[in-house]
Amino acid sequence: AAVVRDAALDAGAVEPDRPITVDAPEPVVITGDDGRLRQVVANLVANARVHTPVSAPLHLRAALQGDGPTALAVVEVRDEGPGMAPEVAERAFERFFRADPARTRHTGGSGLGLSIVDAVVRAHGGTVSLDSAPGRGTTVRATFPLAPPVHDEPTDTETF
Repeated sequence: AAVVRDAALDAGAVEPDRPITVDAPEPVVITGDDGRLRQVVANLVANARVHTPVSAPLHLRAALQGDGPTALAVVEVRDEGPGMAPEVAERAFERFFRADPARTRHTGGSGLGLSIVDAVVRAHGGTVSLDSAPGRGTTVRATFPLAPPVHDEPTDTETF
C-alpha cells in the first residue's frame, strides 16, 4: 500500500494536472526486494503516463484478494487512456517491443519497462496480466503471494 501511495505522489509531482486516485486502505504485506517492487509500480505508472494524455486519469490500487492461505496481494495500475489494440496488448511484455516502430529510445523508451515488470513480479512468485482495448484504457494487474505470518513464540522470560 505504501509503495502504491508513494508512486502516486511521485506521478502527481511530475504531472500535477493529471487526475490520480489511490485505493490502498490497508497494509498488504509481501516478502520481497523493496527497490524492485517500487520499480514495478514506477514502471507501470510511467508507462501509463507516457501512453495517455495528461487529462486521462490514473487509478492505483493495492489490496488483498481472497482470504486464508490462498490470499494474494494485488497491485493494479489502470488508466483511462486510449487503450491498446489486441495485437499490441499480446506483445506488451516482450523485451524491446514498442507499439509504434517510429518511436526511438529518445522519444519512447527502450521497450523494456513492462518486460522488467514481468521479470520482477515472477521473481517474487507472482503473476502479471494486462487488460486493454481501444477506447477503454488499460489495466495492468500484478499478484503476489502474501508474506508468511509472523508468529512470536513466547519465551520463559516474557511477561504476559
